[in-house]
Amino acid sequence: MSVTKECSRYDLLYSQFKLDEEYNITNVKSFERIFNFLYKHTNIYYLGFIREDILIQYLEYHRTNQFKDISFIEAVKDVKSFLKYLRNHKQINHHVHIDLSLINSDRWINL
Repeated sequence: MSVTKECSRYDLLYSQFKLDEEYNITNVKSFERIFNFLYKHTNIYYLGFIREDILIQYLEYHRTNQFKDISFIEAVKDVKSFLKYLRNHKQINHHVHIDLSLINSDRWINL
């Protein structure tokens, strides 16, 4: 029963990651990393439920791996690109406010 539930969660989450033709290969790889993180390390079913803390967990996940898969800058770009996707995708239209600027130094020190 749990295998069926996980397959349906995978399919449901994956179905929300539909990219238009305007996205280049860099964005596709970025979305693959975000998708894999969300599927393996969260219990999210719908992208409309994404909150700031989940995106911070994505950055922390790469930090704990000592940024061996991707650099810190790439991880931040992934988050920014994903936020743009969430805002502009008409079926999701979800706004998550996260301050990724250098002004928010407390976040970077804690990361």
